[in-house]
Amino acid sequence: MIQYSKTTLQETVGTLKRGTSKINTESARPRRWRNAYISDATSGRTVQRAAGEVRIQVIETDPPTPSTLGHWEQFQLHIGYETDRAIRIYVDTFFGNQRIPSINGGSPPYEPGNGETDVWVAYIEPAQVDKIVVRAEDKGIRVAQAELPVELIWTGIKQPRSRLPATWVERFRVENERRHKAEYNAYMNRPVSWREHLIFLLPWAVPGYVIVQITLLRRYRDGWRLAAAVPVMPMVGVLIYTAYALFADSNLFPLVLMFTSPFALLYLLGLAALHRVVQKNS
Repeated sequence: MIQYSKTTLQETVGTLKRGTSKINTESARPRRWRNAYISDATSGRTVQRAAGEVRIQVIETDPPTPSTLGHWEQFQLHIGYETDRAIRIYVDTFFGNQRIPSINGGSPPYEPGNGETDVWVAYIEPAQVDKIVVRAEDKGIRVAQAELPVELIWTGIKQPRSRLPATWVERFRVENERRHKAEYNAYMNRPVSWREHLIFLLPWAVPGYVIVQITLLRRYRDGWRLAAAVPVMPMVGVLIYTAYALFADSNLFPLVLMFTSPFALLYLLGLAALHRVVQKNS
C-alpha cells in the first residue's frame, strides 16, 4: 500500500453551477464546508467542503506503484469522495496520453454525502499504464476527477497468487458482495409488470408462429388458405436475414425474428378466430 502526497496526486474539483452544465476545475486546496469535516489523506490536514461541490481523491493503492501484474490481476484504488448529489465513479487508464481500454468493475450510484469506496482495473493481455484518471459523473456529466501517475505493466501471463490483498481491499470486497446480494434480492422480490411477462414470452412466439402457420396451411382451403399464407413471404425474408446475421457472427441475430414473429402469430390467431365464427354461422 502507498500514500500519495499532493506533489504526487493531482486532484481536480468540479463545481457544477445550478441551471448550467459548465464545470469549473481548480487545484485541490482547503475549503470551507457547511456541514462536515473529513481528513485529507493526501496531506494529513483537515479540509472543509463548499456547498455545491464534488470532490474525489485517491487515498492509496494495492499493489503500490511501480508494479508488474499478471493475467487478470487487479490494480485496486482506495477512493475517498465528498458529494452533494448522486454520482458514479469510474476509472480510465492511459499510456503516453492515449487511453488504454481496460477491464473494470463499473460503478454503483453513490448518494450525497461523504464516504470511501474502491475501484479497480485489470488486463488479460500485455499492457502498460502510466496514468490513471478517476472521474465522478452526475448523469453522464463529469463533475470531478483525480489523476494519478503510475508505473504499471501487465504481462498477460497467469501467475499464482503470491501476495495477500490489503486489508481495505478485503473489506470493500465483503461490502460489495453484501450490496450485490441485497440488490439481487430486491430485484427478485419486486413486483413484475405485464411488460416483463410479455418480454419473457417473446421468444416463444417464434416456434408458436411456425406451428400455427403450418397447421392453418394444412387445414384451410381456397381463400382461407390464401389468407393464411399472407405472413409466409415476409417471414421467409426475416428468416433469410436472421441466417445471414448468424453467419456474420452477430450476437443480435435473433432480434428481428423475435420482434416480427408475434405480429405474424397474432394475425394467424385472429384469422383462426374469424374462420371459426364464420364456420359456426354458416
